[in-house]
Amino acid sequence: MANICRTDVKIEGTPEAINYFVERYENCNDGKYPNEGDNPHIVDVFGAEAENFIDKVGSKWVTKYDIYGQDETSYEFGLESAWYPPSDMLKEMHRQLVAIDPDIIFTARYWDEAYDPIGVIKITDAGQYLTLETEPESEDEFEGEYYWDDVIDPAFRALEKKLNIA
Repeated sequence: MANICRTDVKIEGTPEAINYFVERYENCNDGKYPNEGDNPHIVDVFGAEAENFIDKVGSKWVTKYDIYGQDETSYEFGLESAWYPPSDMLKEMHRQLVAIDPDIIFTARYWDEAYDPIGVIKITDAGQYLTLETEPESEDEFEGEYYWDDVIDPAFRALEKKLNIA
């Protein structure tokens, strides 16, 4: 796996759970750690209980990437991290949300800059962290025009189907 891993997360739940998460997440910064700004660092809000940064997050570093959408019952956002998805941080996010909404749906897609591998994550209501990954046809071997549309997205959908992610 290359150095930068992108993780796109989708949370679906009650308006109370989504509002709780949005307020906390959007108030966080991801600058220098420990936090020197007015807003709390994302690791202080969503990091797992641990002494070392890597144990709080599940990767060497993490940054907020983008917010893709929000409505009353869902929120989609992206993170970048070193090498792997920030698994410990994702588990802590889920733990906080399931306390508000036991039926929260927490899923993600992840990939590195070479798409080797790509994977999906589902955190269940019982707190199980499930993941599946694959190594799709390389971009160098692909002869079509739209690599993401023709190779990557269908591979994600196949993995999501295996994990029963709608």
